[in-house]
Amino acid sequence: MKHAKKIILLLSISCGLLFCMVLFLLYRGGYFTSLYNTVNAVPYSYGDNAQYIQRESMFEISPATKADIIFVGDSITARGEWQEFFPDKVVLNRGIDSDVTEGVYNRLSVIIEAKPEKIFLMIGINDLRQNIPTETTVDYYEKTLDTLQASLPDCEIYVQSVLPVNSSTGIPNTQVQTLNVAIKELADSRNLIYIDLYSLLVDETNDLPSAYSVDGVHMTGEAYEIWLDALKENAK
Repeated sequence: MKHAKKIILLLSISCGLLFCMVLFLLYRGGYFTSLYNTVNAVPYSYGDNAQYIQRESMFEISPATKADIIFVGDSITARGEWQEFFPDKVVLNRGIDSDVTEGVYNRLSVIIEAKPEKIFLMIGINDLRQNIPTETTVDYYEKTLDTLQASLPDCEIYVQSVLPVNSSTGIPNTQVQTLNVAIKELADSRNLIYIDLYSLLVDETNDLPSAYSVDGVHMTGEAYEIWLDALKENAK
């Protein structure tokens, strides 16, 4: 009897320790902060993105004072080896992982300072991932285009559609299409070239094929090749 009680006591202590360890790991992993933010509807802030802070600080100390081409966007842009495909041009990659339209708008100064001849802009998928209201996204997109046109009147600004995602991400491509309609209207109303990459990378079921993505969002080399061909066709 005493032996059984001892075993039960040891099991209880072990379970308690295991429970405490799980709670500690969840806390260290930010689970409770994320849960609190979700339950209390804390809005996403680009300023809390560590990658934004790090990348922006690097942009600010960049020795480049003049660029031929600047690519602006989020991680999909950041992961492109653009300079290698335009070897005769000075190309700057100003993509930041997890960035949103508000983040792009608030870092335009380092882009403007480089006085590029061409800008390729793509932003918006993280706005959808973070449930940022479409009107907020469109507002910052509009202010971004207006600021660039006013500050760089001789620059060719190419507005690229947001790319499709795979259904596994939980983001309906119908939302991406709705956002792209609004982005195209902004481009058309300002006489800017709109490059429809979405239709080049989506399949007949309105989904992003697995061959074009490594995780449902980020592109494979094959997808980047299609993207580059479209850029060269539209920005001769």
